[in-house]
Amino acid sequence: MILTTLLLMQGQVLAPAETGEEGRSVLPSLFSADGDVSLFGRVQQDFAWIDDDNFGTRDGSELRRAWLGVSGNLAEGLDFKMEVDLAAFDAGGAAFRDAYVKFSNLPVGSLKVGQFKEPFSMNFLTSSKYITFTERADTFAPGWNVGVMAADNNENLTWQAGAFWDAPNTGNLETDNDTAFTGRVVFRPYMENNGQRLAHLGLALSLREAESGAFAAGTRGGVHLLDGMMAMGAIAADDGLTLVGLEGAIQEGPVWGQFEFVQADGDDDSVNSWYLSGGYFLTGESRGYSAESAAWKRVEPNTPYGNNGNGAWEVAARLGSIDLTEAAADNEVTSIALALNWYLTNHTRVGFDIYSADSDALSEDLLAAVIRFGFDF
Repeated sequence: MILTTLLLMQGQVLAPAETGEEGRSVLPSLFSADGDVSLFGRVQQDFAWIDDDNFGTRDGSELRRAWLGVSGNLAEGLDFKMEVDLAAFDAGGAAFRDAYVKFSNLPVGSLKVGQFKEPFSMNFLTSSKYITFTERADTFAPGWNVGVMAADNNENLTWQAGAFWDAPNTGNLETDNDTAFTGRVVFRPYMENNGQRLAHLGLALSLREAESGAFAAGTRGGVHLLDGMMAMGAIAADDGLTLVGLEGAIQEGPVWGQFEFVQADGDDDSVNSWYLSGGYFLTGESRGYSAESAAWKRVEPNTPYGNNGNGAWEVAARLGSIDLTEAAADNEVTSIALALNWYLTNHTRVGFDIYSADSDALSEDLLAAVIRFGFDF
């Protein structure tokens, strides 16, 4: 019902269904009279063991993501994308993720209108399908909001800039209908073999209204199933909030590294976070990379699972910190994550992570193990 509604909203008319040997309908054609329409989605199921005396020792599982969407071409140089997180309905959270149209045949670059990710943080702009760890590091990324964004790229440079308004059903910031101006520029000194050899340096800036008068931030130490927050606080932002992010990444064949530092400045106080991560593909692959989004893309195993193939294997580590000492929390959390990933095919993956986090304000450290089974299509 949701997908049918989305297609009708876009004015798409499906072509007649394909038929099997006996004339039975097999699958509806995903081609419209005006252009191509694609159905896509992702499912990620997590299982976790958590040992933390502050919140209790427990096992748990959750359907972390169950996204379904459609994308396609409305006319030459005019594309659309609409995506729904079905798992969020049960959680009472956001439902829509991306919902936008994109104009491409412009004198310079492209223009995107609708709801989508603000251009801030390589960590957040990398799709959850392609992140190395089960959870991203804390970077205060604004997330999905409604806006208008212009962007362009070439081999060495990517820039993105836009105006945004907090989406009440998906915004990550603790503000009400605030306006923001967010931009990001990435310079690549070199990029060879589709990013198999790569150097990436980026800077992002977001100037934000904060009508609520405060900016709130917190962390679960990298474990989404944790019952509470290891740290949470707020800084006054009556005069607005400034987010500044510095990012970098490097890849040399099967070896990659990445870092980010983000600071949020309010009226008088500030909070910051940083992380340093790296990985190695035991089977010789490299991470995919997109110059358009200036973010990581899909890992493609050299020998996919099945037919005598074993898929791709990766080991990775991350050290990170979020400093809320100037916020009400008066707290700093340092975390370590270790990952072992098995990419069976281009679209199927199993991940095993171990998380450890230390909080100044809590008596015991967090220790957790998480297994994720995920696929996308």
